Amino acid sequence: KPKILIAYFSRTGENYAVGNIEIGNTEVFANYIKDYTNADMYKIEPEVPYPESYEETQTQALAEKNNNARPNIKNELANFSNYDIIFIGYPIWYEDMPMIIYTFLESYDFSGKTIIPFNTHEGSGNANTYDTIKSKLSSSVVLEGLSIKGQDVRNSQNQINNWLKQLGY
Repeated sequence: KPKILIAYFSRTGENYAVGNIEIGNTEVFANYIKDYTNADMYKIEPEVPYPESYEETQTQALAEKNNNARPNIKNELANFSNYDIIFIGYPIWYEDMPMIIYTFLESYDFSGKTIIPFNTHEGSGNANTYDTIKSKLSSSVVLEGLSIKGQDVRNSQNQINNWLKQLGY
């Protein structure tokens, strides 16, 4: 039986279209995947947390993108090599993945693994990030991801379950 991991980055605090939240939109999505697959979870956390303020986080995220930054990850993932299938989740920030996702993708050897991206957004879909993942992880199999509006994710469990069924879970 393949070993499955759900690795995700999600931000709490003040969020666009949903207000101040204690569980980030992408984390809600990740939890629905866990409920369905019973996979292990790994929350990608920055060494320096993002501000609570949405506007301040936007400013920082744009600066990171413009500088092609690689924010440090606080919590190392043990036993990465034990996983066969990895769901990778993130919000879309400025038509891209948050730069900490690039840090994650560049920190481990994904060769031979099956990758399943998922993301939240507020209008930009996956912003071609699934193609970016395919090009960065060319020695992996990248399956069809799922993109859900952050403001809709808390009412999307059936949609997520159907996607997982279509993937064969």
